[in-house]
Amino acid sequence: MTKTTRMILVSAAGAALLLAAVFSALERAETAGAERLGWEEIDNIAAARGPEAAVHEVEKRLAAHPNDALLHYYRARLYYGAGRGGEALEEADRAIKLGYAQEASHLLKALVYGRLYGDRARQKELASKALVYDPTYDDAYLVRAEAGYELADYKACAADAASYSRMNPKETAGCELSLLCLERLGDHAGAERAGLKILKLKPNSHAALWRLGRLYAAQGLHKRAVKKFSEAIRLSGGRPGYYLDRALSCEALGDLACAAWDYSSAMDWQQISGYATYYYLLGSAMHRIGELKYGLEAAETAVAKAPSEPANYGLRGRLRAELGDAPGAKKDFIKMSVLSPTLLPEAESLIAQLKKK
Repeated sequence: MTKTTRMILVSAAGAALLLAAVFSALERAETAGAERLGWEEIDNIAAARGPEAAVHEVEKRLAAHPNDALLHYYRARLYYGAGRGGEALEEADRAIKLGYAQEASHLLKALVYGRLYGDRARQKELASKALVYDPTYDDAYLVRAEAGYELADYKACAADAASYSRMNPKETAGCELSLLCLERLGDHAGAERAGLKILKLKPNSHAALWRLGRLYAAQGLHKRAVKKFSEAIRLSGGRPGYYLDRALSCEALGDLACAAWDYSSAMDWQQISGYATYYYLLGSAMHRIGELKYGLEAAETAVAKAPSEPANYGLRGRLRAELGDAPGAKKDFIKMSVLSPTLLPEAESLIAQLKKK
């Protein structure tokens, strides 16, 4: 496998299975108005009867207390949860004008801009503003760290994630972002410490095990990587992306059978199953271990998905030749040379071998 192909594989796996920090970032539960409506009660209504019922309950209270800033903030949170970004921003601004805690309202706006609109620069700006109002607001550090990661400001991301972890030593969210950002900074030791801290807090975190496996693989420590990938596969029930990364490390170790069957398991992943490249890799891996029928199936799919790629015909031709289909193999070798004239000598050599058989 070429270096470029490996990079494509790793990139695809990373993009689809990024170890995302899981946090609400809005956990400060306060009580609104004289009727003492708390966020926990609203959250319970939303869970039991749906978000619209929760909005309706807040609006009933707002009818009696139209200037209750916290009720406007609650409605903003509900709109944010429903993906209604514009309305969430309007309600957050009303809460701010009415004097509700500035840090929470600005952080809510940060989440709307970042997570709903993809404006990570605005997310970072508003999270910073929340911290101006309250430098001890732990969730604001986490939201700003997330923005830093998305903006490729990994140094700032790592610093903010560390701040959150110092305030919440028993939570994993800060460690998760630390792992990602330190890995991007090339601080393998720091990233490993973060990953191990996650596992100490959550021993069954298959995502942390997978990420540690990728970290070890990047350093060429493929035996350690395979061990972590295997644990991640077991705990996750077999995520295809984990198989894909283990296949790469198995191949690096020369364990061709492991690589072949892991490529096969990875093909359940929609992120890669639509690409001919991965079927070519699967077919090649099956060819190497003598699983010719499985290899031919993969090669057939590779040809169907990328009929202008000469390598796919070369692979299918070799498999057909070994399965005794000399006419089919010859056609493939000729097609390979037509698509890429530089491969004509190779095609002629392969056709000559067919005649000998």
